[in-house]
Amino acid sequence: MSTAPKKQNRPWVKETKAFERPVDFSWFYNDRKWRKVSKAYRDANPVCECEQCKASQTVKPAQVCDHVKGLKFLLDNNMDPYNANELQSMSHECHNKKSGKESHRSGRGMG
Repeated sequence: MSTAPKKQNRPWVKETKAFERPVDFSWFYNDRKWRKVSKAYRDANPVCECEQCKASQTVKPAQVCDHVKGLKFLLDNNMDPYNANELQSMSHECHNKKSGKESHRSGRGMG
């Protein structure tokens, strides 16, 4: 039976780490109140509301309820994260693009 080769440390190769969010907001997103607010908002706004879809007049179904300014920003500034004015409905594709840009812009995730 063969064994896997041992990992060799190469000092000239920078070691990379998997992406980690600086703050874990699973306590918020797994909460019953957020799930109800998110579903109600998506039901009321069934089309993607992102800037790119508005500009290109593309119609995509909404699958995610997103905080426009980011949950961390809202909580840090004592703003209501359940306020409909701070939410937007998005498709998975648009939400992933937005989240990816935000995480790279701020260094390592906005939350």
